[in-house]
Parts: sequence; C-alpha cells; structure tokens
Amino acid sequence: MIAVVATAAGCGTYVPPLQEYGETASANADFSAGGAFEFAIKSKVYCDVVEAVVTSRNAGVLPAGWAVQTTLDLQVDESGSLNPGATYISSPTFTIGAGAVLSSQATRESKFGGYWELDKLKGAGSSPCFNSNPQASSFLLSELGISDWLKDGLKSLHYLPSSGGNKKDPFYKQDFLSYHVKFIVTSNGSVTPAWKLVRVTTGNGGLPLVGAGRVRTHDLLLTFGPTFDAKTPNLAISSHAAQDFGNAVSNGRRPLLPQ
Repeated sequence: MIAVVATAAGCGTYVPPLQEYGETASANADFSAGGAFEFAIKSKVYCDVVEAVVTSRNAGVLPAGWAVQTTLDLQVDESGSLNPGATYISSPTFTIGAGAVLSSQATRESKFGGYWELDKLKGAGSSPCFNSNPQASSFLLSELGISDWLKDGLKSLHYLPSSGGNKKDPFYKQDFLSYHVKFIVTSNGSVTPAWKLVRVTTGNGGLPLVGAGRVRTHDLLLTFGPTFDAKTPNLAISSHAAQDFGNAVSNGRRPLLPQ
C-alpha cells in the first residue's frame, strides 16, 4: 500500500515517458525505450503513406509532381495529488478537522515533421517497410485508413477538377488533400485508505488521499499537394502550417487533468 501511494503521489513531479511504463526497446537495440516507441510510430506512418501512394498510383489517379507534408505530435500529461486529512474528536459535540491539498502536473511533447516527394516513393520492397511490423502501445499503429482516403480523394479531384494555376494567381488554384487523425487516451486512479480510531478519523472530505492521472495525445497531420518550390507560393504547405498551429493551440488549451 505504501509503495502504491508513493508512486501515485509522485506523478507530475518528473518528466513523464512517452511510452507506457514497463515498455522496453524490445528487439530494436538501436534506440532507448522512448526512442523505439517513437520510431515504431514514425515507421508505421511512413509505411502507410507508401502503401497509399502505391495504391493510388496503381489506380491511375496520383498526379505527378506531388508531395506530402507530415506532422506527428506525441504528447503525454501526468498529474498527481496528495490530500491528507484527519478529524480529531474531542467530545461528542466538538471536533477539529485538518487537511491539505498538494497537486502537480507535468507535460512532455515530441513533435516530428517530414516531407516526401511522392514520385520517389516506389513501394514497400525498397523502403524500411519491407517485412516491417512495428510494436508499441499507440493507437497510431492501428489501421489509419490512409490508402482508401487518398485514393478516394484523388478520384474526386479527377471527377471535379479545379481550373488549374496560372502565372497571375498560382496560389489559390492549387489542389491539396489534408488528413488529420488524433487519439486521446485518459487513465485516472486514486487510493483512499481510512482509519477510524477512538479520537481520530482520517480522510479529507470527498477527496482521495492519493490521485494520479495520465493522458496520452497522439496526433497525425498529413497534407498532400504539389511539390514545394521555394520560388512560388504553395497552398498545401500554407494550409498544413495553419492546421498545425491550430492543433497546437487546441492541445495547449486542454484543461488540467482532474485531481
């Protein structure tokens, strides 16, 4: 019991790991446990993009000269609280209560960006995806549905084409496709032991003695569009940056974990 109380109370007082507690680097000895966790997710995203590109290319709907901008955001929030309290019973008509509330919260965030020209993505056999099966405790390793979404989106552009760009207005005539996936997993726990003696009763009202919480936010943003050229404006890159900024603001305004 003492070990559980001490562990829970310490949450939020140190930099939390992105991976789950007890999760190791497994067979990938090139990374630490946290590095292996991040690499597994990045590999999964890359391989799913490669599969989506190959599928769309085989369907004849992938334009030449396109690229994809990616942003992967992995965030974890941990909180801990300690709420000791006791009531001293002096007589049947007089009691004295005392209590305190201590809480802490820590946030860790890792963010990764990537940019790949789709014409250079030839297939899983010529990439790190060959016989790749990354393992880690993230829902981003589940089926993300990128292949069907990209193929359907490109077919829509084929059936409903834009007017195309021109030298006078090359910015707002560009087609692009954007895909956003977010997983938020929340876990909370509390411990409330109580003792009732002749003169003293422990407990601090409705608050648990020790509380702990952990929220994992895994966020993926993909934007497909014409290859970036530093000499010309690019609507896909601008849209991606705007969405990335909006997502950062949204994550930053998330309320604190319940204590």
